[in-house]
Amino acid sequence: MSKLYNVVSVKRFKMAATIKDVAKRAGVSIATVSNVINGSKRVSPELKEKVQKAIEELGYQPNPFGRALRKGESSTIALLIPDRSNPFYAQIAWGVEEQARRYGYALITCHTDEDPGLEEFYVSSLLHRRVAGFIVAPTSAGRDTLAPILRRGVPLILVDRVIEALPVDQVSSDNEGGAYMAIRHLLQLGHRNIGVLSGVEGISTTQDRIRGYKKAFQESGLPLDESLIAPGCSQIEEGATAAESLLLNGEVTAIFSINNMMTLGALHSLKKLGLRCPEDVSLVGFDDSEWAAVMTPGLTVVAQQSYELGYLAGALLFRRLKRRHKPPKPRTVKLRTKLIIRESTAEPRRALSEKLAAKGSSVVANL
Repeated sequence: MSKLYNVVSVKRFKMAATIKDVAKRAGVSIATVSNVINGSKRVSPELKEKVQKAIEELGYQPNPFGRALRKGESSTIALLIPDRSNPFYAQIAWGVEEQARRYGYALITCHTDEDPGLEEFYVSSLLHRRVAGFIVAPTSAGRDTLAPILRRGVPLILVDRVIEALPVDQVSSDNEGGAYMAIRHLLQLGHRNIGVLSGVEGISTTQDRIRGYKKAFQESGLPLDESLIAPGCSQIEEGATAAESLLLNGEVTAIFSINNMMTLGALHSLKKLGLRCPEDVSLVGFDDSEWAAVMTPGLTVVAQQSYELGYLAGALLFRRLKRRHKPPKPRTVKLRTKLIIRESTAEPRRALSEKLAAKGSSVVANL
């Protein structure tokens, strides 16, 4: 069983002391500081003591990648994400970028749009540009499209989505556990017909969250109706269509959306059909976006440590770059998820078909 981690100590990036700061504090030249750091005997004991005192006071740490950069090796890393419009991936990118800045690297961010062909194109192009390493939230074909990176021996870290048995560092959330908590919450409220907006097929996050949904039903001993799992492709428009199809079922009393973009789609459908949340339908989302807490009603969600996912993926990449001549064994890190209960979930009151009929909705004929 994987160990779960709470990352509560990660702080936003703070500019570290530089060799220039040390030289200024010690009252010497940058060259003198460099000579002290490199153990040169050309520095007098008096100056050496001043430099060492300044290093200690400032907490200066020499950049382990500086020598590689001076030798003309790449100072750029690449991040491949599937959806730049999703705030979840923006947070991941932020975490990666702060690690890159910390080590003096530039970051290229590419948007694959869930397209394996585009992912393959970016991998080829970036390898040609000789980037130092990759951090990737892979598409459904990632095992094949990312293979050239491994063949070239370039460091690769997977973030958010995992690929089983791939010998690389992988950082993800406890997706199954998060979905399990969400469905248990709805079952405890009395919901039995729970619709699910499913994500992109063939990726680990979708598979794990659906597994958590099924596990909650299995452990409760209640029957599971898999016809209530509707594909929403992790997008707003498709999520709205899937949510509307579930609502027109007439029996659904709650919806679990497995990503935040489809949650927005579900909210559009509720408004379109004139339904209230949670009075008519309860709603649980996956990802705690900024708007989830301030909307009315506040949205019950499964929260991920999105910034920390990116920050840790970046840390693992630079750990691997630092030890490129003796690579460490691949690590798999899984971060805890948290159920945040707000006002969008409540006990079911009556069948949705009755609610729609009572509203005189024109969609009743489609039930």
